[in-house]
Amino acid sequence: MSDRTWAILGLAAALTGCAAAAGAPLQAAGSDPAVQRGAAFAERRCAGCHLVGLDDGPASFGPRFRDLGSRYDTLSLQTRFAEISQHGSGEMPPIQIERREADDLVAYLRTLRAGTPNP
Repeated sequence: MSDRTWAILGLAAALTGCAAAAGAPLQAAGSDPAVQRGAAFAERRCAGCHLVGLDDGPASFGPRFRDLGSRYDTLSLQTRFAEISQHGSGEMPPIQIERREADDLVAYLRTLRAGTPNP
């Protein structure tokens, strides 16, 4: 195998290990790269205030991601992420979310609908 292949495999293993230790939104990610990137972004940037996986229980501050996936359609989520990126929302400060990151988050949120993975 090439060095690049080993690097990708190592990164995938590291991300999976980190997610498993932190509540594991990647468990629902399946094999879709966009879903995996969205899960990783959620864990890295959102998990401080939101439950980003399939865990039960109340969110720390913001709504649970599994509820967001059911509550909003794709266009509404894209619009919401753009607003959050520019202005924040309520108590949520502005958090830079690039267009591709928003697409990835939407892909991930879709896997959380009704609390069941749907990759």
